[in-house]
Amino acid sequence: MEYISELFLIFRDIIAYAIPGAILAWYFYYYKRRELLGGFWGGFVIGTIGAVLLDFALSTFFIDVVNWLMKPRIGNDQYVTRINLIAAFIGAALFVYILNHINHDRERRR
Repeated sequence: MEYISELFLIFRDIIAYAIPGAILAWYFYYYKRRELLGGFWGGFVIGTIGAVLLDFALSTFFIDVVNWLMKPRIGNDQYVTRINLIAAFIGAALFVYILNHINHDRERRR
């Protein structure tokens, strides 16, 4: 039973990392109409990788600055998620922005 709950926590963390990657890929690809290497899915993968890397790199810094925003809680001890949401969004934004500039900031053809 403990194995299943650990798998659920890992799955929840993967989803929490993928959401900022998807949002930023959508923003650059559909809203700003920028050409991304691999299209929307390439931006999604790169944004998710950026979310993971910056979460690991900046997690302790952000915990000291804004603890609740990073680790939202329900009640006293129940965490909504185990990841740093701010670092995940910054990482996704940074990596999709870099991917956009690899393609020389071109707009997509309509």
